[in-house]
Amino acid sequence: MPKVIEYWFKKTIVVNLILIYLVIIAGSIVRSTGSGMGCPDWPTCFGQLIPPTSVEEVTWQPNALFNKGEMIIKDKKLFVSLDDFKSTSSFNVNKWVVYEKHDYAIFNPFHTWVEFINRLVTVVLGFPILLMLVLSCFYIYKDRVNIYLSLATVFMVAFQAFLGKIVVDRNLQGTTITYHMLGVFILIILLLWLYNRNKEKSTFITIKTKRVVLISLSTIILSLLMIILGTQVREEIDAIAKVNIDRSTWISELSYMFYLHRSAVWLIIGLNGLLWYNLRSITTYQYLMKSIIVLIFLEAFVGVILVYLDMPAFSQPLHLLLASLLFGVQVYLYLRMRTEIKMEV
Repeated sequence: MPKVIEYWFKKTIVVNLILIYLVIIAGSIVRSTGSGMGCPDWPTCFGQLIPPTSVEEVTWQPNALFNKGEMIIKDKKLFVSLDDFKSTSSFNVNKWVVYEKHDYAIFNPFHTWVEFINRLVTVVLGFPILLMLVLSCFYIYKDRVNIYLSLATVFMVAFQAFLGKIVVDRNLQGTTITYHMLGVFILIILLLWLYNRNKEKSTFITIKTKRVVLISLSTIILSLLMIILGTQVREEIDAIAKVNIDRSTWISELSYMFYLHRSAVWLIIGLNGLLWYNLRSITTYQYLMKSIIVLIFLEAFVGVILVYLDMPAFSQPLHLLLASLLFGVQVYLYLRMRTEIKMEV
């Protein structure tokens, strides 16, 4: 195996991890700004590769050129052009078809471009993911698991793109957004698995029980459940925001899920504290445990800001980013432990 291949394979894994977190940031900004339907179709935006910047571009006008597939808003409905043509002095219904996948027919240039940039970030992710797959093929005789994990990663990226289309087609239906979010965390697991398998192995460490590994796994599961609960709370906030613009009353209108999500923070603190106690004498893992503790503190602090400062928009993407980083560090710690620890029962 050429050293240069190993070097660049590891580098592409790191690049993909960074891009995944950029995708999370971009997606959360889309969500917090209410820009999810900024582009009413997929993969184009209003039927165009480059989205419109003004309402005139999505409004029917006489003596104007329209391209096949281009979308306009008329009579509070979306219409799609059936062919390339130049309009006459009156609207010709035979040149258009009503877009029936959903009834969302609003143009907001800010929302459109926020969503479009989110899509661009996802497209950029596709290139190093494919490069990683190509480089993994050089491991066919040395380590085929690298190929299988790279294939799984490419499949998940493609599946995420498909889910993105479903999310738009169903006008941001709650369950599809949750599935879309879970797909991102599966990608984080796959990439961290690849990274851990291809890093230089450390000296094995012996501990006295399997309990610590099970505790580590439990922290991952609990964090994932917290993120899912948070997604459900976010869906409730989206619904409340549509009918109530007074942010100061949003918290009082939330269901038990919010209080369950908030109370579960103590479980997160307790379980991770127990993990730290069991690993306190192992220097190798102290930097990971310190990272986990700092991330939990920051996550709780941002949670307080959300509750007591009427959910400022900037805090929502930050809250999700911190939760995602915490999940990633916990997964990596677990993988390291599984690789490096010899357990004594």
